[in-house]
Amino acid sequence: MTPMATAAAVLGVLGVLASGYGIGRLRPARRVSDWANWQKYDQTMRRHSARWWTVWTVLAVEDLAWVAGHPATAWQAWQHRNDPPPARSPAVRVNRSDREPEEA
Repeated sequence: MTPMATAAAVLGVLGVLASGYGIGRLRPARRVSDWANWQKYDQTMRRHSARWWTVWTVLAVEDLAWVAGHPATAWQAWQHRNDPPPARSPAVRVNRSDREPEEA
């Protein structure tokens, strides 16, 4: 390898590392996901507009990525999606006492 090719390779590796660091610091996927989640609650957004399609595409990709990354948990969640909520525990009983506190 010539010195020029070695320098180009080193600069290329450094460039890849720097861009990876920059992308990791900016977290563009997280920002887009947060934006889409906030847009769900916008009552002024018209259905089937470009923004509406963008929001629901981002949310669908987010869901599919979660299913691809956690298949067993996704399958269990799918199997139990219509289960009734668990029973509530009994209410706490508080007994009032009109007795004077005993002194030690």
